[in-house]
Amino acid sequence: MKYFMNKSSKEIAGYTNWRKKLILMIIWGSFSIVIIDFICLNFGVVSIHPKEILSLLWGSSHDKTNSLIIWQLRFPRIIMATLTGIALSTVGGAFQGILRNPLADPYILGVSAGAALGACLAIFLQYATGYFLTPYLPLFALTGAMLSIYLVYMTAKVRYRLPLEGLLLSGVTVTFLFSAIITILIALSEKGLHSMVFWLMGDLSTANWNKITIVTFPVIVGCLIFFFFSLDLNALSLGEEEALHLGVNIKKLRLRIFIIGSIIIASVVSFTGLIGFVGLVVPHIARLLVGPDHRVMLPTSALLGAIFLPLCDTLARTIIAPSEIPIGAITALIGAPVFIHLLRRKSTKNGL
Repeated sequence: MKYFMNKSSKEIAGYTNWRKKLILMIIWGSFSIVIIDFICLNFGVVSIHPKEILSLLWGSSHDKTNSLIIWQLRFPRIIMATLTGIALSTVGGAFQGILRNPLADPYILGVSAGAALGACLAIFLQYATGYFLTPYLPLFALTGAMLSIYLVYMTAKVRYRLPLEGLLLSGVTVTFLFSAIITILIALSEKGLHSMVFWLMGDLSTANWNKITIVTFPVIVGCLIFFFFSLDLNALSLGEEEALHLGVNIKKLRLRIFIIGSIIIASVVSFTGLIGFVGLVVPHIARLLVGPDHRVMLPTSALLGAIFLPLCDTLARTIIAPSEIPIGAITALIGAPVFIHLLRRKSTKNGL
């Protein structure tokens, strides 16, 4: 990319002190994640003293019951929430960049609708046929998400181009189509209604180490790739003409981010269900805190997502314990007021 070596374009693309800001955010975010995750380990149906948790983490305690609760139930769930928060927030920030739309989120391109259709179909078939399909629900969801990606891409593609308007319209169309089919499945289903609704609102209760192993690679590698696209996204935020002058291949950039982001979201929602609001709000909060430079904003979004979602999940599983509230409801109830407060404070500072 030609503009990498151009000093003036560097100043246009983002802050000149972005490295210092990025290092500070990584240090602050990593410390906060460790503290928040440890606090979340303390909460649950069974009360475990913090000293006992430290002993279990260091391997000096031999209490089998508490060890099972921490290592097989709470810890995997917190790690899955952390990875999901990173994925949703980073992809949300990247999609807002390529679409140049602050209202864009990871689900605007139909990936979530595909995953939801696959999962609801598995639940419907389980009760309709009597076959136990619960272990295969993530596979159904992943298949539906990949089908959605294929349909959106093939519908939007014009020869070898991927127009922005076509991409958005295709995503909205596929979302409406799949949502209509989901509505029919819900209407036809009686026994599986609760399972469908709960999955559609997000569910981390089935998290385990095997699922974490599968999700970790696409989330971490995909988010790192997004970071290397940061300068391109900065240039695109100035306008398509400016980005072209700076040497950015907009068509390839959109295609790559669309495919990589869709794969990340598909791999996550296949195991966690649909968790809305995170990919929309967290990038906005990150942008308000550190500015629009994607070199800092995207990592900050990932860190904030890794903090925000474990907190929401802890509330979801403890407010009415031993029952649970769908985590999607918690993310909306907490995220919306915080976002409104930060937005109003920012407007006040700017004298608006």
